[in-house]
Amino acid sequence: MQSTTSRFGGSAFRNLNLRRYWLDNVRRSWLQTIWLLILLLVTIWFAIGQLQEHFASTIIIFVVWAASVIWTAVSDVRRSHRPMTLWLKTNLYGSLSNVVLSLLLALILAFIIIGFFDWAVVRASFSTNPTVSKIQLERKSVDGKEGAAWGAVIDNFRNLMVFRWPTDQDWRLFAILLWNVILLIPSLYVFRKEVFRRSRIRRVLTTLWILTPFVVFFLLRGFKSDGLFGFLAGPIPYLNPDIAWGGLLLTLIIAVFAIVASFPLGLLLALGRRSKITGIPAWLTYGALGLIALYFFVTRSIPALAEAQTTGAQLIALWPLLLLLIAYLFQRYYQGNVVALASTVYIEVIRGVPLITVLFMSIILFPILLPPGTEILSTWRVMVAAALFAAAYLAENVRGGLQSLNKGQYEAADAVGLNTYKKYRLIVLPQALRAVIPAIVGQFISLFKDTTLVAIVGLIELLGVANLISAQPDWLGVRRAPYVFIAVIYFVGSALMAWYSRRLERRMGVGER
Repeated sequence: MQSTTSRFGGSAFRNLNLRRYWLDNVRRSWLQTIWLLILLLVTIWFAIGQLQEHFASTIIIFVVWAASVIWTAVSDVRRSHRPMTLWLKTNLYGSLSNVVLSLLLALILAFIIIGFFDWAVVRASFSTNPTVSKIQLERKSVDGKEGAAWGAVIDNFRNLMVFRWPTDQDWRLFAILLWNVILLIPSLYVFRKEVFRRSRIRRVLTTLWILTPFVVFFLLRGFKSDGLFGFLAGPIPYLNPDIAWGGLLLTLIIAVFAIVASFPLGLLLALGRRSKITGIPAWLTYGALGLIALYFFVTRSIPALAEAQTTGAQLIALWPLLLLLIAYLFQRYYQGNVVALASTVYIEVIRGVPLITVLFMSIILFPILLPPGTEILSTWRVMVAAALFAAAYLAENVRGGLQSLNKGQYEAADAVGLNTYKKYRLIVLPQALRAVIPAIVGQFISLFKDTTLVAIVGLIELLGVANLISAQPDWLGVRRAPYVFIAVIYFVGSALMAWYSRRLERRMGVGER
């Protein structure tokens, strides 16, 4: 009969030093000891509470956790890890604190999943009849806790998707969907193959993708009978975006427009901020602003100084002298480069205010600046405001990519005789954009979620519809189910963009050395 020592690998357990393990994981410092004690007490307290509410699931989690800990510990002592035990040791059980923390997190995760499943499925009602739904929820309620009223979502599904879009014009939405699918299927193949890089079919697909935003716009908006294409008003009549667009449709329109429009504008702002073009000469800057300062000093400051009664009023009256300071700073930091100054001021001003401020300015202040009789729809103003806001943040992401390139790339492009346009299009921008793909996609994801703010300025997008559901007489006060539904939509949209970002990074070798 084989001995126990031999069966476990000879002298493998001689490497187990419990005293050393105790010192490393518990007694290394008093902060570590206190942290471990607090973590252990919190885990025990939470486990006891879970045992009272969900006995079976808690026991299963504890058994699985204990078995995996023992399996990992034995493999570590024997120094014969399998892939699973090696992963467990590296990611979950690297220390005693991590062992306890893993159990606590497993219990918390189980608590969340079980609680959500209980609310969303077990105690939920799927009836679209408000009276039946209320009866079902009351019958299934436990300790006064009702489940999800999914009937409110099902009953208002069309409102959540398109809100007030006319039913007889649904064919436009299906036409847009079909157009994109028809283009997407061959594009997935053609744009991935090197053999099609200079082919006619790739140029045709590229042209169609460029035309897609215009096709989508005219299908969504339609044509006016007195417009240039009035003959199309019959089959594709005009729809007022402020009225017809809403729900998820409006959310996607604003997000896609802001993403598409902000990208080229952000590129221009980033290049403008780093531009080294010849600026206004110092003599012209000081001369022009000096004359302007002198004019205002004579016409404004001197009379104001004569009427000033306090020191503060006297200082304010000397404001024309600030023009000389501006001239000095302009030449000192920008060497007279108006493009760099304008780009920097725009970026810093927009990044210095929240998006909701820009949206309010577009809705409330912008109409004041328009000529009398001129009116721009609120939808257009919000779309432009979102694009201008996103462009400022995108410009800083692109500028970070430009700064990551060493001077050798610019010098190499100059050495082969490329002009400025080709240097940036072929050499600089491809490398700079590749380096900041995660940051750019992260900005797009944030922009997609920030579209919820347009509900504050009167447009009824996805969140606005969810708020209206809770105000309906049939579904008065029903909020959780619609909010969870739109949260899933935003999560799926963000996850898709993040997935494509990772896919694009792998294809372009981002992060590889």
